Amino acid sequence: MSSKDAKPASKAGKKDSSTKKSSKSGSEKDKKSKRSKSADSKSKLKSLDMKESGPIDPALIPFEAGQIFSMYDIDNDGKLNKHEFTEMIKRNPAILRAGTAEQKATPSSLPAEVISNRILTYFDETAGVALSKGEVEQHKGMGSIVVPLLQAYKSRYDRLRILLTGKLLPKREHLLQLRRQLQNSSIEVEATRKGIERETITDTEQILERLRTVESMRQSAIRHQILQIEEELQSIERLVRRVEQANIDDDDFQSQSTGVLLTSAHPGSIPVETIRTPRALNMVELIHQYSDLHSNIERIANKSVTIQVDFPTDDFPRETSERLEVLSKCDRYIHALSIKDHMLWVSLQELNNSDEQLRHEKKLNQDYVQEMAKWVEMSQSLSQQMVNMKQENEILERKNRDLVETLRKNNIYYISQN
Repeated sequence: MSSKDAKPASKAGKKDSSTKKSSKSGSEKDKKSKRSKSADSKSKLKSLDMKESGPIDPALIPFEAGQIFSMYDIDNDGKLNKHEFTEMIKRNPAILRAGTAEQKATPSSLPAEVISNRILTYFDETAGVALSKGEVEQHKGMGSIVVPLLQAYKSRYDRLRILLTGKLLPKREHLLQLRRQLQNSSIEVEATRKGIERETITDTEQILERLRTVESMRQSAIRHQILQIEEELQSIERLVRRVEQANIDDDDFQSQSTGVLLTSAHPGSIPVETIRTPRALNMVELIHQYSDLHSNIERIANKSVTIQVDFPTDDFPRETSERLEVLSKCDRYIHALSIKDHMLWVSLQELNNSDEQLRHEKKLNQDYVQEMAKWVEMSQSLSQQMVNMKQENEILERKNRDLVETLRKNNIYYISQN
């Protein structure tokens, strides 16, 4: 290798060594900056731990949180994934303690925002938002009406209480009263139903008791007739058994004979000698009791037995059907009474109309009588005037004749225009 070639190589080696040194120095600087950042964050976290008991400056919280988040953002994407966030919380639990301490330091009567931790003490009535003390002048400058938050709260709360007391509570009391009345009505309905049910059950039991009484009396009469029949049948059965005991057929004699046919027997008949002693005793007993058995058979056969076989079943008390029939009749009667009431009402209306017409006619007749009296009085006065006028006319005619006569005596003649 020549010296010329060695020089560039040495230069390249120097450059590589310088780049390595610069990269090492850059990495050391980055590590130092990160260490300084972590030291600053730790100091700030310590300051947070120290300030847990007192209020925190709201302007410092976003900045400190950003620095802490950037320190644990390993992939530098501006976001914290779940692993990074969990690691940050594990290594710096003072963040959560600082938030809880700040919430404890906030007065309980005043709300505080979680992000900026602003204490909201005023309320903008125009915009409808809560404000901190530093935002009051700005909103007032925009023409908004700003009042203390407690005053806005109390005014609205008082109005709501007034509305609640004046409108909802009376309605609630009214509804409660209605519910109590409905409950009382339900209890009354149930009590009425139970009372009617008891009355119905008692009435039904009485009806059934009367029906059972009639049925027991009828059954006792039927049993009495059955006992009479049983007594007659027992007497007949005793006689039948007594006679049947003496029944001797040919088979019995053949089975009980000795097998020796004696000369004392007629051909085709059973010899007397073959009858055994017990059978003979029965025969003798039957012969001796023949008259009694004959008389008993005649007596029982000719005895008149009066047995009532037909017992009526249509005379049982049917109170339910009778009541239903009475109710149906009552319905018809009620319908008839309603028709009668309607007829009476129509008659009363006609009577009232007739009375009204009669009063009108009477009044009209009185008017006619008064008018006739006036006409009679007028005619009487006119007739009197006529009489007076006739008398005056006669007097005037007489005077006229006297005057004419006087004129004639004086040779004065009066020539009438007619």
